[in-house]
Amino acid sequence: MSGWLRRKARAVRTRLLPAVAFYLGNHLFMNWTPYGVRHWFLRRFCHVAIGRDTSIAMGCFVTGRFIRIGDNSVINRFTYLDGRVPLTIGNNVNVSHYALIQTLTHDPQNPDFVCVEKPVTIGDHAWIGARALICPGVRIGEGAVVGAGAVVTRDVPDYAMVAGNPARVVGERSRDLRYRTRYFPFFDTDIQ
Repeated sequence: MSGWLRRKARAVRTRLLPAVAFYLGNHLFMNWTPYGVRHWFLRRFCHVAIGRDTSIAMGCFVTGRFIRIGDNSVINRFTYLDGRVPLTIGNNVNVSHYALIQTLTHDPQNPDFVCVEKPVTIGDHAWIGARALICPGVRIGEGAVVGAGAVVTRDVPDYAMVAGNPARVVGERSRDLRYRTRYFPFFDTDIQ
């Protein structure tokens, strides 16, 4: 096999096939299939690790092969999960509607506008509010709460409650958290 043909075969295997998988995942499976089929496709073809009793709702946008989600976690509708660099979401995490979790950005000072890759970690029992933005390189601590619309640009301590743009600590959450999140509403509704 010639060098040119080998390069083309590798490009199909490493770029085209994953792109097709995520395209089908985001535009077909994430919008038109029940949880079991949706999760099967994400696990099998997009290599997303999804824990037991975890739900990824309809309408989410998932990209990248480095996503790990623990048990009993909820990813609500229209959430953007960027797993092009490791994105780790713990157990019993609730990510509310329209949240954006980014692992990549660009350096605006670099003349070549280079990509900056930084992993994101969200600890067990964390709650990410609606329309929150989690920036690359951030660690959300265990039991932490990110308020609705918050822009998180730096690490959030365990059990801290943050809000605003940029997010700042506004309180502390109880450390006595015993709940197990389980949320599988019918179709694209909030009815369980």
